[in-house]
Amino acid sequence: MHGNAELCKALLRCGVCLATTNNYGVSVFNYETPTKQLLFSLLDSLESEPKWAEGDVCSECGAKFTLTMRKHHCRHCGRLVCARCSEQTMPILKYDLQKAVRVCQICSDVLTMGHGR
Repeated sequence: MHGNAELCKALLRCGVCLATTNNYGVSVFNYETPTKQLLFSLLDSLESEPKWAEGDVCSECGAKFTLTMRKHHCRHCGRLVCARCSEQTMPILKYDLQKAVRVCQICSDVLTMGHGR
């Protein structure tokens, strides 16, 4: 990420999926050097529901999806997650989602604490 926070935010405004990984499987969520502050800032900057990520494994724990291990999406960041990694539910008022929806732990922290804390 190395100082590219504004570039990341611009890409998000253009509709890039925040959970997108590069050829090495690296995303903003698992990159070696991003600070929590950068990650929280990017998540906090989302203004509308993001595109949902696609895949065969949970982007948080790496569990493979099967008939019994169902796919879910964090409604705040769009990442593909398993039920265990998205146990939290809450309304997302900035998306006009009044009813509690599934979110991952990172987004739960962002939505309850904000990025500046």
